[in-house]
Amino acid sequence: MTEQLRLAVIGAGAMGRDHIRYIQDDADARLVAIADPVPATEQVAKDAGVPWFADYKEMLECTALDGVVIASPNHLHVPMARETVKRGIPTLVEKPISDDLDDARAFADEARASGVPVLVGQHRRHNPKVRRAKEIIESGALGTIVTVAILYNLYKPDTYYDIPWRRQKGAGPILVNMVHDVDLMRYLIGEPVEIQGMSANSARGFEVEDSAVATVRFANGTLGTITLSDSAASPWNWESTARENPFFAPYDTDAYYIMGTKASLSLPRLHLFSHAGGVSDWTKPFVCEVQGVREGLPHRLQLKHFERVIRAEEEPLVTPEDAIKTLEVLNAVKQAADGGELVRL
Repeated sequence: MTEQLRLAVIGAGAMGRDHIRYIQDDADARLVAIADPVPATEQVAKDAGVPWFADYKEMLECTALDGVVIASPNHLHVPMARETVKRGIPTLVEKPISDDLDDARAFADEARASGVPVLVGQHRRHNPKVRRAKEIIESGALGTIVTVAILYNLYKPDTYYDIPWRRQKGAGPILVNMVHDVDLMRYLIGEPVEIQGMSANSARGFEVEDSAVATVRFANGTLGTITLSDSAASPWNWESTARENPFFAPYDTDAYYIMGTKASLSLPRLHLFSHAGGVSDWTKPFVCEVQGVREGLPHRLQLKHFERVIRAEEEPLVTPEDAIKTLEVLNAVKQAADGGELVRL
């Protein structure tokens, strides 16, 4: 295929509208349809100049498509992806792949058996700074990675909680926000094997947690911590530091710290610290090298990757099986934080 790829978007909420804009701005893709049962989204389709469908299945039946982006509510991700895969349509499905681990595992098996490629939308993996960090780690420049610290601390406005479900069990920052951090933790460091944790709701007093701390032991021996809160007036979070989303005012600091026996690396600024002379010694001064990368918006880079997946030029960077592992870790963090127990994976 050398012509523009014909893409449709299912779900025209905030994330779906972002995908619509990315497709419209891409010279190698063409938006051909939008599906969303909410009547107000018909105007989104009119503004985009494409047909609108209240029923996504109807859209799949009567529209010629090379690929589909699913940006619907979480519980609909797997049912909708099943329909696209059944029709042989390559699919980009937003994270999390499902709220139900068993159903997610069943879908992963189905997708693999069908041979239809499915890419899960963990967009941060496409960030050039993350890709560069992966290269640095795999080069051995850090030596043996001994510890890692991940920070996700910000203050959500009180109006965020005007929506009732956001105050209820299961809607806290562990399950809603930590998914990206856990995915990058796995991508950069390795697979967790033991997790302990604590959570609190003292800042807002809602049923759901507002703060949590988790400690992690990885299969390779690295130890790590994740500290998060949606009630902390803090710039130490990915949104405030990575400049991926214009909704967040940028701040020149870091959110991830990866410490090794030869050197240490911070993200997203990519500051690489090592002792002068190349020999680790606490009495020696540090040299800081800032690793340069060619900047790029992760969501746009993810779309370009999806196009190459459709054309069978690349395999999906994040498969359903990979996304399931992240979901398993998230559930373990939640279990450990709620019960104060050691959870083994």
